[in-house]
Amino acid sequence: MMYAKLALRNVKRSAKDYLIYVITLILSVGLFYGFMSIASPYYNESLPVKINLEILNKAMRIAVPIVALLVIFLISYVNTYMLRRKQKEFAVQTIIGMEQRAVAFIFFMETMIMGAISIILGILLGIGLSQIVGYIVVQSFEVEWQLYLSLFPDTILFTLLFFGAIFIVMGIRNIRTVRQLKIIDMLHNSQRGNEKFTLYHQLSRWIVIAVITSIAVFGMMFALIMKVSIQPHILWQLITLVIVATLSIVTAIWFFIECRHGKSGSIPLLFLTIPCFIQGIILLILNQVFESLVRQRLAIEAYYTMPPVLAIVLLAFSILALFSNMSWILTKTIKKPSDFYYQNLFVLGQIKSKMASSAKTMGVISCILILSIVLMAWLPVNAIRASEYQKITSPFDVQVLTTYSASSLEELPKTTLDYDYITKYLNENGYPLSKAATGQLYLLQAGDIDKTVKNAPLLAISVDSYNQMRALSDLPAITLDSDEYGIAWSFDTLPETITQFNQEVSSIHAGNSTLHKKSGADYQDPTGMVLFTSRMQAVYIVPDEICNNLLMATSFYAGNTKKPLAYDFAERFDQEMWKYQFGLGVFSENQLYVRLGTLQDNEGISNALLLRLVGTYAALVLIIICFTILSVQQLTDTIEQKKRFQIISKLGVNKADCGRYIRQQMIFKFGLPVMVSLIFSIGTLLFLTLTGYEEYIVYISLNEMLAIFAVVYAAFIGILISYFVSTYYLFKKHMALS
Repeated sequence: MMYAKLALRNVKRSAKDYLIYVITLILSVGLFYGFMSIASPYYNESLPVKINLEILNKAMRIAVPIVALLVIFLISYVNTYMLRRKQKEFAVQTIIGMEQRAVAFIFFMETMIMGAISIILGILLGIGLSQIVGYIVVQSFEVEWQLYLSLFPDTILFTLLFFGAIFIVMGIRNIRTVRQLKIIDMLHNSQRGNEKFTLYHQLSRWIVIAVITSIAVFGMMFALIMKVSIQPHILWQLITLVIVATLSIVTAIWFFIECRHGKSGSIPLLFLTIPCFIQGIILLILNQVFESLVRQRLAIEAYYTMPPVLAIVLLAFSILALFSNMSWILTKTIKKPSDFYYQNLFVLGQIKSKMASSAKTMGVISCILILSIVLMAWLPVNAIRASEYQKITSPFDVQVLTTYSASSLEELPKTTLDYDYITKYLNENGYPLSKAATGQLYLLQAGDIDKTVKNAPLLAISVDSYNQMRALSDLPAITLDSDEYGIAWSFDTLPETITQFNQEVSSIHAGNSTLHKKSGADYQDPTGMVLFTSRMQAVYIVPDEICNNLLMATSFYAGNTKKPLAYDFAERFDQEMWKYQFGLGVFSENQLYVRLGTLQDNEGISNALLLRLVGTYAALVLIIICFTILSVQQLTDTIEQKKRFQIISKLGVNKADCGRYIRQQMIFKFGLPVMVSLIFSIGTLLFLTLTGYEEYIVYISLNEMLAIFAVVYAAFIGILISYFVSTYYLFKKHMALS
């Protein structure tokens, strides 16, 4: 009981020391609870009958704890800082007669108390975050969102067990560490800051990696120049790559020679950073050129996969090298005779004194922040793309169809699906149809069975069957004269492709008839999977009487029910309908296909949600880790800087100016990694958007993408502000400037 009172008193007295620790734990627990809550059976009970998150739940129960293992590193890192911070206090308690075992146990109880407070506050935060996660889930299924109390017993228990186990393990490790420390070591460690390292020790391995990467770039580009005939402007870019790769190799050798002679190596490192950065940018710019060469079989597959990887390695090295060389860059750019130098002499000294030890860490943090922002911004775009694709290919409640996979006339089906059985089965199980469409696709000529021209329309549908498909989407019927045809295009066909095709083809031969294109008869209607099973981009629409003389290639059934299919019934329908139609002995196993809106919504959207939610969770955890490390680094610096601030205070510098100095150095140490991460992440997102614009614009508009990016950067800035303010407050407390 006495130990508990002492621990509680220490917590109250040292609350300011625990602020970063508590903020980190609250955010970690809140994120864990918020994302795990949707895997709870209690959450599933509140969902409409058509939504089944079984796939998502199973994956989230595995993925979230795995990502949360990063939190162990985070808690361990902050715990190490707290342990160092309190070692002087441990030494004093031991000197006045308290047993070291008792000191260790009191510290264990302190961490348990702070852990318990953090878990309680984190769960409260998680309840709020779960509303956001729940909104994303129901929005994906196009269901109206309602506020709900997400205080789920199983999620609370799992959160308590997960973080409780971490705190207990950390606490036991702390007990062992404190009991093994000697008093002299406690006093010494509490006053020790970060160690300093030379550029050689910080970057030698990274420079070797950069050299190997540059050699790979040199070899790949030189081989391409020698073997492939390329347009002049692209050729010059490849030659530039060869030149800068050579410069990188030469300057790397220069760096090692300088270090061998006892010099810092700052100048060759700067000259190495520039060509490595240029290599990375040019490789990304030429990425589409490499893809085109691979598609034309003018280059091997390595040119498709390797350039982006090499570019990422070189750009990451450039960032690390820039930060590691920052102390030298500051010295050279800010000259002593300038007014700026003398006005900010103290702050510049503070920054330069710590850059040697913290520069590499800041560089690594910048790279992780870039990765986190890109993950958090781009994965939702991919998730929306997958979700929209799902909606476009499953616009109807029921689709039963056969695919076009025949390679000979003998493999073509001799009859259609049993349409009446499908309707009867739905009616008997309480799912009457509101509308339905049936039809067949036909070969224009018997000889078309051998044609495999990619993206060329070879099949035809009757205008009556196509109008039935349009009626399912409440679209008006179309009309064709006896000698006219139209074209139904797939949803992802670009307008330029349609225009080009119509310029090249203006008439077709269907059976014994010649048909001419009706002006403006190009349609991109919701047709699901029934028309484009042959992986073609288009299907001809021809008059009904023409189809009477054509060979049938596929048949289909599509319909909308008066009420959504329940998930359990949809699973049963999928299995039994496939089994029945296959049992007719008309279709092969690979020809039959059943696609139900309920199943596709749940499976496809669940996979998209998994990608989006796990990616966002991982990115947020990484961002919290980075800001925590930046914060702890600066708070660790207070050990050395406290005496400096005391000296300038005695020299007449007032508290307001001291506070300004603290803000300036914090803005630099927080701002530099943040600024680099913002610039590079914006550049990366711009590159991804421009290179994949034609592919993504079908599914998601540019305004929607920009809205997602804005939310991501707002969340990033919000977390940054909370850590900056907390660190500034603690820094002033430690300097005794409040």
